[in-house]
Amino acid sequence: MATDGLRRQDVGARPPGALAHRRASGDPGSFDRSKQCDKWSKFLPEPAERERLAATLGAALKALRAEYGIGTRPLARRSTVARSTITRLESGQRRPRPAILAAIAYGLDPGRVDELAELLATAAGDSLRPDTPGGIRRRARRTAKARRVAGVVRWRLQREAEQARHAEIVVTFNALRKLPLDPWRSDLAPADLDRLAAQLAAHHEALDESRRLHNRADHLQRVLSRPHHPLETKLDA
Repeated sequence: MATDGLRRQDVGARPPGALAHRRASGDPGSFDRSKQCDKWSKFLPEPAERERLAATLGAALKALRAEYGIGTRPLARRSTVARSTITRLESGQRRPRPAILAAIAYGLDPGRVDELAELLATAAGDSLRPDTPGGIRRRARRTAKARRVAGVVRWRLQREAEQARHAEIVVTFNALRKLPLDPWRSDLAPADLDRLAAQLAAHHEALDESRRLHNRADHLQRVLSRPHHPLETKLDA
């Protein structure tokens, strides 16, 4: 243990409390949280601006969500905008960018993106910040990823519906192929009656399974045939 301690000192291991000493002495190498906060404070609205944004942009966004009957979580999935960002925009705690407002408009109604984005931008007023190339690229990547995920979800549901339909056909065919003995025969022995009862029970179970698969396939087809948002992944299947 002593040798290990000497080896650590030889390689220049920092003694305990060195970081606290550097912070107390004002060493530039220490982490200054106040500078980090000042870096992001310019993006946060002032109290007066916050109240104005909450009364204009926040009210407009809440009214649109109420009009379309959509909550913040579904809107976050459909717009690829974080739910925390949406709630901050509604409460006036963040200045918006055109790309974010366009994404939210697309999450509300893909057919009225320009109209809704212009409405939200007008409500934001002078608090609207310009887009950055990096932000536009990130928004495009998130949208492309959301499209791929939504496509995979629909493909899986379609595949499950086809598998349920195929399994229904197989179960029904096997149930019809293995029909029980004729129950109206008068020469059935007690052993035949027991075998007949077991066959009838298996036959009914197979028919119930076939009916369940049929209902599942029909339900999935109805879910897929309903109109959904292009980026929606919760299809209530």
